Amino acid sequence: MKRAMRRSNWREIWQSKTRFFSILSIIFLGVAFYVGLRATGPDMLKTAADYYRKQQLADTRVVSSWGLTDENIKLIEEAKGVKAEGRYFHDINLSQENQVFRIFSYDAKQTLNRVVVTKGRLPKSSTEIVLDDFAREKGYKLNQHFDFSTDDSEQAFKRQTFKIVGFVKSPEFIENISRGNTTVGKGSIDCLAFVLPDNFTQTVYSEALIQYRDLKTSDAYSSQYEKRLKQDQKNLKNHLKETASSIMTEKKAEQQKRLDQEKKKFQQQTQIDLNDLSPEQLSGLAAINSELPTQLEVLERKQQQIDSLVEPEYHLFARSENPGYSEYEDNAERISSLASVFPWIFFLIAALVTMTTMTRMVEEKRNELGTFKALGYRNGEIAQKYLLYATLAGGAGTLLGLVVGFYLLPIIIFNAYGQLYNLAQVVTPWYLSYALIALAVALTCSVGSAWLVLRYDLRAAPATLMQPKAPKKGKRIFLERMTFVWRRLSFSQKVTLRNLFRYKQRMLMTVIGIAGCMSMIITGFGLRDSIGDIVSLQFDKLWHYQGTTVFKETPSADQEKKYVQQLETFSNYQDHLPVSLETFTAQKETVSKQEISLSVPKENNKLNEFLSFRNRKTNKQYSLTDDGVIINEKLAKLFDLQKGDTLKIKSISGEDYKVKVAAISENYVGHFIYMTPSYYEKTFDEKPEFNTDLLLFSKEPKRQAEDQMAKQLMENSEIANVSFMSKSRDALKDTVKSLNIIMWVLIISAGLLAFIVLYNLTNINVSERIRELSTIKVLGFYDGEVVRYVYRENILLTLMGIFFGLFLGKIEHGYILKTVELDMTMFSPDIQPLSYLYASLITLFFTLIVGVIIYFRLKKIDMIEALKANE
Repeated sequence: MKRAMRRSNWREIWQSKTRFFSILSIIFLGVAFYVGLRATGPDMLKTAADYYRKQQLADTRVVSSWGLTDENIKLIEEAKGVKAEGRYFHDINLSQENQVFRIFSYDAKQTLNRVVVTKGRLPKSSTEIVLDDFAREKGYKLNQHFDFSTDDSEQAFKRQTFKIVGFVKSPEFIENISRGNTTVGKGSIDCLAFVLPDNFTQTVYSEALIQYRDLKTSDAYSSQYEKRLKQDQKNLKNHLKETASSIMTEKKAEQQKRLDQEKKKFQQQTQIDLNDLSPEQLSGLAAINSELPTQLEVLERKQQQIDSLVEPEYHLFARSENPGYSEYEDNAERISSLASVFPWIFFLIAALVTMTTMTRMVEEKRNELGTFKALGYRNGEIAQKYLLYATLAGGAGTLLGLVVGFYLLPIIIFNAYGQLYNLAQVVTPWYLSYALIALAVALTCSVGSAWLVLRYDLRAAPATLMQPKAPKKGKRIFLERMTFVWRRLSFSQKVTLRNLFRYKQRMLMTVIGIAGCMSMIITGFGLRDSIGDIVSLQFDKLWHYQGTTVFKETPSADQEKKYVQQLETFSNYQDHLPVSLETFTAQKETVSKQEISLSVPKENNKLNEFLSFRNRKTNKQYSLTDDGVIINEKLAKLFDLQKGDTLKIKSISGEDYKVKVAAISENYVGHFIYMTPSYYEKTFDEKPEFNTDLLLFSKEPKRQAEDQMAKQLMENSEIANVSFMSKSRDALKDTVKSLNIIMWVLIISAGLLAFIVLYNLTNINVSERIRELSTIKVLGFYDGEVVRYVYRENILLTLMGIFFGLFLGKIEHGYILKTVELDMTMFSPDIQPLSYLYASLITLFFTLIVGVIIYFRLKKIDMIEALKANE
């Protein structure tokens, strides 16, 4: 008998393949989406951490105001757990190509910041050079000559002509968009290059690369790494501070010794005692030899230089200063944030649909349940069939979901970021915790649903189970009481409405399922709108200026006049606005430290030409006044500020100040505070220094024109940097483009889920009413009329699901935005009307596909078999 039972178990799976695979599919989608989104963020961080570890990326860079010698490197290594290597670098502006290259020293002995060769090989002789892989896009090729003989004005290199023997990528520069800023050329670095150290004429290293031994086993971006790094940098800074005094003493002694030798030699040659030299003697000597006063002046100047020596200043730069390092972590965290909501909606819908499916399966087998009970089988043995069915469907769906989720989804999302970063292929390990959670939820949805349904039916007596279940009684619905509406409905319409409310559970499941899927599709489109809109909103609606110039010091009136004259030579130049720009921070218990740019325009009346301050909801325009400051909306939200409140800010030197909030303005990238010069003086007791200039053009300059203007301006020794907003815009556009792929993964997954839900529930609907449908076919209904009879209900349920999904999607979208947003960014909370339309059309499209499939099934109904009495 047990053998017969086992055969029956396996036969059930084969005979109801459609039902089995529908449960499997819905579990598969839920699991794949859950583990895929959960794993992608950690996978991205682990990929980067493994890459940094393999290429020995330095934890810190140390720069000294004196430069660094081999002795200094040894002193640094005396700090506990520190490994240090010196490195040269120099920036070269290729004037003809209008490109800036940062050339580093590199050889086989260097163990930190090891580069990866993508084509060719590393340099072996002083005549060879390798370029950044990014340079290939600019037309550089293997065996080509790289010549900057006309541009090495400082003679920083022993030779200026090299042969390109390879292309590499560096773990220090993982971002493809930016290579950092510089003080030469147009102010930004285009590419990197590497030559042997012997090619540099420098006598001291430009910087030291530092690796902390206690961080070798810590993954980059982990809290453990950040905590240890902070402590290690603090220890190294203290060590450098202690050695600075001894280094200065040694250097003074060394230079004094050299000068004393010069003085001694001078005294021997001139027979003059420098210690007893009076002004009268000096004038007498000048009459004898006119060169003596000059020589004495040189010796005096050298002595003054030695006496005025100050301790070397050391600046430490962590990995977070590297271009793209922190942004990469931010992108990984955004993806991880998505996993906090979407997969659980998938699982909720899967649980509801699986429960409905298993309920229908058990109801269809009531006669069989009663027979087995009558034959003496125990409840546990009978339940095995259904629990096995649910376990196999849920288990197989989970296994397939884990494979796709852990492997395929992270690869798709990581490749979407491929154009932004030059990392190695993503690593895709399995995470046991995620797998166990997914398995537990999946089996709860499938096996748990089957057990709940069986628990009720197995309590019934065999005789009760062997009788067909009485159909649900038809009831008058509320609409029938509204006679002025009910009278105008056709017979088919009345039947449809009665059937909808007759099968309330199926109606509820369908509406919830469609609403859930619809909400996720809307959220996907909404996130695309919210993230995509910030580019045009920030760079077109709020920021009107196209470039910024940063001065080393506040320019004098003459310097500013010459600068403006130069600006007026540029094509489409319209105006400029001097601004005082400083960095402050703000922090409170529940909010981490936020960096804020404090800007003070020199002329308030011109500010609205360069920037727009407006209320995001009402579009009300704001202007600066002496009553307070204008801050950005995200900053106000973080610190729970309203108009009239006070914000406490801290300067870089650690002093606290308070500013009154006069208005809160729309902004999407970064935090700002704008105030008038008068309010600045009132707050800080000093006048602002206008160290930055905003550039406004009547027409957006082309990239080539921007580079040319930047190059011309950077020739001015008073200017530290020139940048144009187009680079920030392009970087943001590329990030948005990558996120769009993730949004489409979400939209497609939600659409597939909607299809499975509709197909499953429509299939159950047909199975439940097979006798009813056979009856109306016998009565003469055509196939098309029978399909419309069923399909009319599906369309109504779909429309109801879409209606509720619109509201649910808006709520879900708002929650996701709060989760995905970083402290320094704000996404547009608005969803475009077209997104609602697209989401509705996608849902209706899947409803149409299900209708086509069901049409062919209804055509094949065996009326005689279906109408046989259950005896």
